[in-house]
Parts: sequence; structure tokens; C-alpha cells
Amino acid sequence: MYDEDHCADDDVAPAAFEPIKHQWHTDELASEVREILVALDAPTADAEVMNAFQRTIWRGRRFGVDGRGRVILACRCILESEDNADAFREPFVGAVLDVCGDEFAASGLKLVEAFDEIKLTRIWEDMRRLEYFYLSEAHSALNRIIRNKVRRLLTPPQPEPVKVPSKKEQAEASRKTLASANRKTVERNIELGRKLAALRDVTPRNRAFSHAVDQFDLRDRHEAAELIRVARLYGDRSDITAKVRNWRVLVGLSSTTLSDAARRKLEGRILAGENVTAKAVAAAGSPRKKRR
Repeated sequence: MYDEDHCADDDVAPAAFEPIKHQWHTDELASEVREILVALDAPTADAEVMNAFQRTIWRGRRFGVDGRGRVILACRCILESEDNADAFREPFVGAVLDVCGDEFAASGLKLVEAFDEIKLTRIWEDMRRLEYFYLSEAHSALNRIIRNKVRRLLTPPQPEPVKVPSKKEQAEASRKTLASANRKTVERNIELGRKLAALRDVTPRNRAFSHAVDQFDLRDRHEAAELIRVARLYGDRSDITAKVRNWRVLVGLSSTTLSDAARRKLEGRILAGENVTAKAVAAAGSPRKKRR
């Protein structure tokens, strides 16, 4: 962390750049860099930037990588992105050259476009304002920040691994699906029963009613009678229809063979949350055999 008392020397601006004579300080490499800059319509590079570019090309040839392409890509990232033209200097050029290396070298135009979202000089200003880094560490910190931003922009987040539901979860999902389908069937049949009941009220003659029922495409007249019975008894009993196991339970509850007392008892069990089946309803409506 920045500490003015203990690291006063680190907070002093470095002296003007005085390049040391290195193997990449040749007229040929300098000429090659200038040709690249002219081709890109780039501004004149100062000594620090020329040093960085010449070193990149020299190292590329020594280690068998495309240093020239790296220089071109770095220039484009800075000069062709929004609000970064004033960053064509160190430490920004060095940081961008680092990002244009192996990890993102193949990104091409996507990398250039990513720098539209990265304001280089603003990052540097924020770092200085926060005083979080020693000046001697600032360049490497800038490199890491820019690399992390580029990685976040170019590398899509990995999808969460698909969780395979357990047998219990699958059974619960199946139960909910079936319950939802049963509710829709009950609602649809009750609505149809209401329509049939209204039609029956205005069509008392059986033959005329039978002809009128043909428009509903039912299996038989018995089905129409079931629909009407359920609609008359339970059309306004959502407290029951929302809790029954399925449509056959309502058919059984509306059966003429079921006594009122048995029906009320079964309704009480349903309202209490018990899973009453159609078989249980049928058993309640069946007359008991007398013992001999």
C-alpha cells in the first residue's frame, strides 16, 4: 500500500528517459517501426515508445513469434479505440503490448473493440488518486488491471454446470406436472359443464338436447350428464375443485349413488388436505353387503 513516510523515494517522478544501448537499438528496427507508424497514420512516437516497439519486434524474431504483428495490434488498440488516443505513450504502450501477447493475439478486431470499454488514462488517474501502489509498482499493476479488464470483456463467463436432479426431485417435478395438468382438466371440464347445464335449462326435451350436444364433440350422452352434474354441484366450489386429485374424483362425488352424508364427509377430508382418490369415493358410494 502507498506509504509516503516510508517510501518517499518511490513517490518521486522518474528522471527523463535515457535509453540504454540494447541489441534492438538499431537503425533498421527504428526504420521498421517508423514505417509501421506511418502506415497506421500514428503520431510520432517518443523515445520510450520507440524502445518498446523495437524491443518487441527484436524479441519476436529471436523467439519465433510475430513481434511486428503485436506492435501493429497494440497501436490499433490505442489509436482506433474511443478516448485512448492520448495514451500513445508509456506506461500505456507497454501495458497494451503485454495484453497483445499470446493470450489475446488471435482476438484481432475483437481486442481493438474491447478497448472502447477501457479508458487507459482514466485507469492511471484512478490509481494515482487512490495512492494504493508505489510508483515503482504502478507499471506492473497497470498491466494486471488492463489484462483483467480485457479478459473479462473477451472471455465469456463459464456456464454453471447442469445439476442432475435426484430421483426424489424428479418424482416431485413429475408430481407437480401431473397436478397442474389435472387442474387444467378440471377447470376445462367444469366450464364445459356450465355450458351444457345452461343448454339443458333451455332445452328440456331429451331428443332436442341430444342433437344440441353434438356440437361439443363428446363421447356419449353419459359424459354430458357427468359434466352437468359436476358443474351444478361444484361449479362454484373452488375450495373443493382446487384440491381434488383429478376429475374422476369430482365425477364420483357428484354421483347419484353417493349419499349426501357420505359426500359431505368426503368433502371434509378433501378440505382438510387429504388426498382422496376416485377409488375411495366409489367405495363410499357402494352399498355394503349384509352379513348372513
